[in-house]
Amino acid sequence: MPIRLSRRAALAVAALTIGAAPLPAAMAQSEYPSRPVRILVGSPAGGATDITARIVTEGMAADFPRGFAIEPRTGAGGNLAAETVARAAPDGYTLLVNDAPIMAVNPVLYARMGFDPERDFAPIALMAEFPFVVVVNPAVPATTLAEFVAWAKAQPDPILYGSPSAGSQQHLGMEQLAARLGIRVTNVPYRGGAPATMDLLAGQIKVGSIGLPPLVPHLRAGTLRALAVSTGTRSPLAPDVPTISEAGAPGLELAVWYGMVAPRSTPEPIIRFIEAALKRALSRPETVAKLAEQGLSARFMDTAAFDAFLKAEIASWGAAARASGIRLN
Repeated sequence: MPIRLSRRAALAVAALTIGAAPLPAAMAQSEYPSRPVRILVGSPAGGATDITARIVTEGMAADFPRGFAIEPRTGAGGNLAAETVARAAPDGYTLLVNDAPIMAVNPVLYARMGFDPERDFAPIALMAEFPFVVVVNPAVPATTLAEFVAWAKAQPDPILYGSPSAGSQQHLGMEQLAARLGIRVTNVPYRGGAPATMDLLAGQIKVGSIGLPPLVPHLRAGTLRALAVSTGTRSPLAPDVPTISEAGAPGLELAVWYGMVAPRSTPEPIIRFIEAALKRALSRPETVAKLAEQGLSARFMDTAAFDAFLKAEIASWGAAARASGIRLN
């Protein structure tokens, strides 16, 4: 059901929306949501972020009868989408599906940022997580991570591998894995996991470090081969694929996650409404099943816990980004 904001909250939303004096009470927005909610994602349609947003918002339909508009806004590793949301009116009608690169990695890698991850966003909830996969085109003569390492070491040049973007968890995670395994690699960044997957299928690149969701149909069809998943447990969608730890890099566990944030100063009743809707959606068996079909695990974390989680991720992935020495314009 829509929420009716207090007169004070409604006036505050109206004032922040137009950046001027409050509108008269009769003109102020008094119910939420009364129109479609725009959700920005920083990767192309068909990528893991887009897939997650569409499945989760479908599960929120009962609470948002006006629906959602999922808007991919690619570029700068998700920064363009994040900057758009950071500058949007804090009225609950423009939200961001965020991840560790936007919140923790990009502030280290990019010389210029149009937003501050901690200052400009209000955390709402964590939604889902999934592993990234070390995946190869069948032309690579390797069916295990150990065979891949032997093949990579025999090559005269560093192995080119595709990732969703420079500074993504898939990128930094692969760099950590390569260092652990003693192989030389060079990242080929794409604008999302879907285009990286397409080039991997076409043989334009032979190796990928890509989130599981866009890979699922191709792994099932046998047109791509998974060597290891990054999380501490195997994926139910690929139970025969070992974890990185099992395959040869003990102790290395890395999960890709997605949460939802709003512009800072979004009224607390609206934040709580969205948080509750997300909790209901992620408790629905059909939502959980749809996420699982794409290699995603539903993982709800409320606003307070998600806030603490974000701070920890900013510290840990920020350190990994600084260690990489990468700088982007």
